[in-house]
This record gives sequence, structure tokens and C-alpha cells, in this order.
Amino acid sequence: MAKREIEEINAGSMADIAFLLLIFFLITTTMNLPQVQEERLPQKSDAEFLLSDRNVLQILANSKDNIAIEGEFIKKINGVQDFSIIKESVKDFYSHTQGAANLPLYDTLVTRVRCEEKLKNLSFLLSAYPDAALYQIEQGIWSRRLDACIELEKAGNKGEFLVLPQNATISIGLDNSTKYITYMSVLDQIMQGLNELREEYCEEKFKRKFSSLNDKVEADKKIISAIRQVYPKKIMKEKNRSVQ
Repeated sequence: MAKREIEEINAGSMADIAFLLLIFFLITTTMNLPQVQEERLPQKSDAEFLLSDRNVLQILANSKDNIAIEGEFIKKINGVQDFSIIKESVKDFYSHTQGAANLPLYDTLVTRVRCEEKLKNLSFLLSAYPDAALYQIEQGIWSRRLDACIELEKAGNKGEFLVLPQNATISIGLDNSTKYITYMSVLDQIMQGLNELREEYCEEKFKRKFSSLNDKVEADKKIISAIRQVYPKKIMKEKNRSVQ
């Protein structure tokens, strides 16, 4: 009996099918990008450079990645800059004796009574001018301060704390050629200094470690908010420019 010939499969359209499948998977597949957290800071406007010098801690990085704090370059030890000086400068900026040279004068002593008086006045003003954005912002500020005073009292402390002026800020300035790693190192030291102050304050007032607080727990969230009122993140980035 003669063998039956098997018909050949027409593979002429296989390339088209493969191409369509490739397009389908490219469209429907989710790409997992590296999770890199970058600190995005507000840009400092030209008008803000008119602030009192004592209210600004200026940190500059030039094109050679040398760091200057208040116009004085960090000394190198064995050719390496000691970045920890940034951290100590930040701690001095936030926490110092009132009237210390070249450091901000504390704006006011925040107390529960003062917060309640401010909020009462603002409530009256907002009833007359409900769309006044400035009053709404002020109301938010003093409401958070009042909450901080209440949390301090609940923990057995005096419900009061000093605050820096609203326009006090740590300013980061970069040259156009400054390396990104240098910028991130400066920012890291700033946050280390701020977090060390928060850690010390939390242990003193709440007998807890700030780093152990969970912002998903309501009680911890209130403590976190209170400490951030005492030591807020006040950092701004200048527009890149030529830094000598």
C-alpha cells in the first residue's frame, strides 16, 4: 500500500504571529523599575535670598565636590572631607541657646494657651473672610502646634516648646558640575542631624525611640507629628549655579 504523504504546514504567517505576540506582551507586561527614593526639595526663589543671614544655614558644593558651610570649606583629613560636620552644624542650627551668634532667634514659645488664643482669633477672622488662604494656613499651623502641646502634656511634660522662625531654612546650593552622589551625601548628613535631634527629644519627653514609632498606629502618629512640630524639616535647594 502506498504511503500517504503528509501535507506540509504553511509557516508563511508564523513571523507575523510571533511579531503580534511580542507586541501583545510588551503592552500588557508591567516593568518593575528599581525602587530608588529621591528627596525632592522645594526650589528656593530669588526673593528668599533676602532673608536674614542668621536664619539661613547655607551649604554649598562646588564643581570639584568640595563642601562649604556658611562660606567656609570643610577641612580634609588625609584628603577626605569630614561630612559629619554638616550633621553637627544642622543640630546647632535647630537647637541652640537663644541669642547665639549667627544662629536664628527663636520665633516664640509655643504653649497650649497661646495656641488656643491664636486659633480663637483665626476662627473669628475666617468667619469674616472664609476664603482667606493665609488665615487657613495659619490655622493649620497653630492646630498642629496645639496638638503637639496636648501630646507633651499627656506624657507628663510641660506643653510648650520653642520654634524657629517660619523663614528659617537650610539651603543647599550646587554647582552645575557637582556630582549627584555629593548632593545625596549632603542631604543624608542633614537628615541624620535632624533625626538625631528627634530621637533625643522623643526619648526625653516620651521615653520612646523616634525610629521605633509606627505611623500606622494612631497613638504613635500623634507623637511623630508632635516631634515634627518641634523639629520640622526646613530644607530648600537653590537653583544650580556656578560655585567657586
